[in-house]
Amino acid sequence: MKSSSVSSPNVENTEEVRWHHVLDPSLIAHSHINPLSSSFLHPTQATLARKDPNSNEEFLWTSRNQRKNRHIKYTPNTKSRHGSSLLVGLGHMVRIEYWNVSWWLTLNVIQAFTLGSVVWVINGFYSFLPFVDSSFANSVSGIGWSAWVGATIFEFGAILGVLEAWNRGDTANFGWGVSRALGYKDDNDTEAQGNTEFDRDAPGSSNNSVQAKTKLVRKRKWMWYSTDPKYWHELGFLAAFVQFWAATIFWISGFTALPEIQNTISTETGVQDGTFWTPQVVGGTGFIISSTLLILETQKKWYIPNLLSLGWQIAIWNFIGAVGFTLCGALGYASATSTKAAYQSSLCTFWGGWAFLIGSVLQWYEAVNSV
Repeated sequence: MKSSSVSSPNVENTEEVRWHHVLDPSLIAHSHINPLSSSFLHPTQATLARKDPNSNEEFLWTSRNQRKNRHIKYTPNTKSRHGSSLLVGLGHMVRIEYWNVSWWLTLNVIQAFTLGSVVWVINGFYSFLPFVDSSFANSVSGIGWSAWVGATIFEFGAILGVLEAWNRGDTANFGWGVSRALGYKDDNDTEAQGNTEFDRDAPGSSNNSVQAKTKLVRKRKWMWYSTDPKYWHELGFLAAFVQFWAATIFWISGFTALPEIQNTISTETGVQDGTFWTPQVVGGTGFIISSTLLILETQKKWYIPNLLSLGWQIAIWNFIGAVGFTLCGALGYASATSTKAAYQSSLCTFWGGWAFLIGSVLQWYEAVNSV
């Protein structure tokens, strides 16, 4: 949340935008942004301002922070979720936010990808070490089983990622942080519990806004599946959807990496190329597309990197990991006849796994620290 001076906070953006979130009745949205300037996409960033003409406060809203629940600045017992320093932020990583449905979901997503990345790093060691140290024997079992476990965990994480996108909440009210800024009471004002008491005499509030606020802040219903077309206009959901199919296709290569299967197909070049290397290339390409969409989601313009954004850093590390996994499969086609190709293919798995691990740890930090 940020505060700044604006000349006319009541003026909304006159451009036609696909703003689809329920807005607190005391706020208006303006300066909507999506990086592709496309009318097809919902805004990925917007500025929310108070309707009160005596206020110059503004709140920066982003679709990624909405999905990750980072706009909630306080816990029900009024503890701050903001990492005022790196050490404080790291300390939040071990805090259990039992009241936060999004925390449980996001944590499972992060843990899945973090654990999966660790497994892929192990797989990278199994694959690459024999090339740099002859004392390490090539282990078909170690490579195969770690690949299958890593691919399976990634698939589980991808499913949770889609559920996270479906359950990101429709109310852009920022939880308790903005409630405080708007003059609402803190007593029992917990979005997780659905209580909606606040100061009826607060500036800019009215009986109508009180009633509207009561309707806005309520318990979210869990969503296992949705056919609502609005999600197809969200970069975050599109990224999660692509990631799911990429992980599903990629899982095929994890399955065919199992020792019994790999020993059978290793002598059949065409079969191995079609069932082992190709799913890696196609799945890895899907991961690249998904990461690219997440990178774009954090940017104001598609061609201007947002280097200072934590979400951008997470997405770029995942992009690097996706490139590594794709190159592993692409170089794998020639690995049977070229030692150099086999070396580079294994090396790509190694550094790709580390890149995914870095991105996963950063995402864990992001999930437990508010903006």
